[in-house]
Amino acid sequence: GINAEYGIFMSSPQTEKEGAIDSPDVEVVDDANRSILLSLISQLKIGMDLSKVTLPTFILEPRSLLQKFTDFYTYGELLKEAAHTDDPMGRLLGLVKWYLAGWSLKPKGAKKPYNPILGEWFRCKWAHPSDGSTTHYVAEQVSHHPPISCFLATNRQAGFVINGCVRPKSKYYGNSSAAMLDGGFTVHLLKFGEQYDFSFPTYYVRGILFGTLLMEICGTINIRCVQTGANAEIEFKAKPFFGGEYNAITGKIRNQKKDVVYTLTGHWDKVIE
Repeated sequence: GINAEYGIFMSSPQTEKEGAIDSPDVEVVDDANRSILLSLISQLKIGMDLSKVTLPTFILEPRSLLQKFTDFYTYGELLKEAAHTDDPMGRLLGLVKWYLAGWSLKPKGAKKPYNPILGEWFRCKWAHPSDGSTTHYVAEQVSHHPPISCFLATNRQAGFVINGCVRPKSKYYGNSSAAMLDGGFTVHLLKFGEQYDFSFPTYYVRGILFGTLLMEICGTINIRCVQTGANAEIEFKAKPFFGGEYNAITGKIRNQKKDVVYTLTGHWDKVIE
């Protein structure tokens, strides 16, 4: 089960068209909303930072970025399993499974979470029936310019603590926009005294001016054990202009000697082998 609380620390209030791709990644934008979007785009310049631009609500998720980070804890049992796996490479493989599973939770179409305001916080907890433990999560927006979000998830009984800080950046490229998450987070496996550093890929919204409006996740991320040097390198692939598929990934998991122990391929929203 999950219980959540949300708040803002402040002293006073502040406030289906023909030819469309049939895919859960795609959202059909009606004429009225597209008109709003085109009016907004007419005020933008190529390479412009979008962090200060007010976006229409139909391309926003009904939640803050602070809450969106909790998607990764939906599959907490995978994280608990990794925290008690005796084999070092088995632990790294388990963390890769947990990390990739979190990306499967996504809204339809091209949606972004609301930007948190300074002092905004979100906290929640998960009950784990398998061992009676509880994972507690708290996140806060600690800086406004530049925007920085920090979060902590802890379940010492289950053997893990997670902490991270992220600075979102965004740019407009004409028919697409990109959201980069600078920073990352660290998973501490308490039983083994290990720390694993994680990075984030880049979000792209395609088809802003023409084509189909959808979101892609692209780029190479790394998961690295600080103590052993074992690491996983995973590439979120962009769909080629001709052919290919959306949401494809490939990856290699190497031991501390840099030997490839596992390879993976598939689609992050479907099946990975």
